[in-house]
Amino acid sequence: MRLFDIVHSFRARISLILILTLVATSAVLYKLNQRAESNIVEEVDQQRRDLADAIDIAQQSLSSSQWLRDFLKRRRSQQKQESSVKRILVVNHQGTIEDSSNEEDIGKSFNSLGYGSYVQESKKNGNNHTSHSRLQTVNSMLKIYVFDVQTSTGPLDLIIVFSAENLPKLLHESSINRLLTTGSVLFLSVFISLLLILGFTRPVTTLVEAAKRIASGDFDVQLSTKRRDEIGKLIMVFNEMVVGLRERRELEERLHRAEQSAIVGRLASGIAHEVKNPLNYISLTIDYLRSKFAPSDEVLKDRFCEKIDGIKDEIKRLDRLIRNFLTYGRPLNLNPKLVSLREVLSSILALSADQAEQQLIKLSLDKETEIPPVEADIERLKSCFSNLVLNAQQAMPDGGELSISFLCRNGGVEVAIEDTGTGISPENIEKIFEPYFSTKETGTGLGLALVKRIIEGHGGEIRVESCLGKGTKFFVWLPVEAKIQERASAPSQIRQLESIPAL
Repeated sequence: MRLFDIVHSFRARISLILILTLVATSAVLYKLNQRAESNIVEEVDQQRRDLADAIDIAQQSLSSSQWLRDFLKRRRSQQKQESSVKRILVVNHQGTIEDSSNEEDIGKSFNSLGYGSYVQESKKNGNNHTSHSRLQTVNSMLKIYVFDVQTSTGPLDLIIVFSAENLPKLLHESSINRLLTTGSVLFLSVFISLLLILGFTRPVTTLVEAAKRIASGDFDVQLSTKRRDEIGKLIMVFNEMVVGLRERRELEERLHRAEQSAIVGRLASGIAHEVKNPLNYISLTIDYLRSKFAPSDEVLKDRFCEKIDGIKDEIKRLDRLIRNFLTYGRPLNLNPKLVSLREVLSSILALSADQAEQQLIKLSLDKETEIPPVEADIERLKSCFSNLVLNAQQAMPDGGELSISFLCRNGGVEVAIEDTGTGISPENIEKIFEPYFSTKETGTGLGLALVKRIIEGHGGEIRVESCLGKGTKFFVWLPVEAKIQERASAPSQIRQLESIPAL
């Protein structure tokens, strides 16, 4: 696997997210722990300084006539943050407060402040002034430091009420910060992972829907993607599979049609050969009967001749049908010569002028555009354009306009045959060049198929534009120099099968 593919793979992205999450979490926790440790050390140092300041203030007040509150007020004005010392007391051995950082405490009994029992217990444990200092913990947040001091007026207790609530608060804030930061990093990584997973799995739903369409027989499925991960490769393989299935189905359909054409075509070819000779005999016999047994009465003779002409027309139609069957299955064997398309179409319009006049169809031919002669088989071209002109006239039973124009382009001449007839429905326009497809009740469906084959045999192209109810326009492009070619490329066995006509 190439490095490029590895980098764009889904596994690599998820692994990268997990690694980045681990690294980011570790780095953030490391920074938070460093910060918490620094804050705790700073807080412990501050508490130590506050305690030392409190002792110093108490000692200064003993040797001065100033009150503790004055010393404390002056000292706190120099500090930038709140002190951890809540009270500084000077208590005599009768338990009376002689001086305090809180003016309201002076003269009260120490026991009335709620600390007395603890201090008395501390004195009992300390054997009443036998120790220099002692510590009594009131609760996890409050501690009382007691220092024995000898003065000229007698022994006194310096009591410092100390609060350690800032330290647990710092620890709690540090824990909350670590928790929130870790949770945020994990949430962000999970969110990104979910986005990747959703983006990875969403195309799977599209693949499932496309697979259902293929299972139902719809092979016109083409999924587009710009992804380069595993899903992108899967979609590429899926598209290749669909193309292969579509080509295989088309090949099977062509082979099936060719096999049907081969079976029916052999039968049709045999019947056509067997019918052609009797038709010739019938036609000759009809001519003999017309000349030999025509009534002498003019009215009866006209009626007799009319019936005979009707029979002859039907015989011609059958003969034309047989020729189409035989012609479609044979090689073209073109004999190209220089041909003037304008002269060919002019002669075709001249032959159909009477019928057009009866149908009130206006015929027009472009006589101004300069066009070069083309190299083509004139008889084949006459057959093609006659078929197109006849179809145009049949599409205008109530009259209309049929116009033919020319255009030189791409080294050839394009002939446009336009009518104002009934038009072709959108569902049929793609089928009109298929063999045996016809919208006419009496049509064989070989006319336009034979036209297409002849035009393409010259190296040309034919296409059609139509609007239902407004008209149809056929475009026939022929190269100036004929590029004679066989039928469209296909497997040889299919070409051989398709070359046999069918009913």
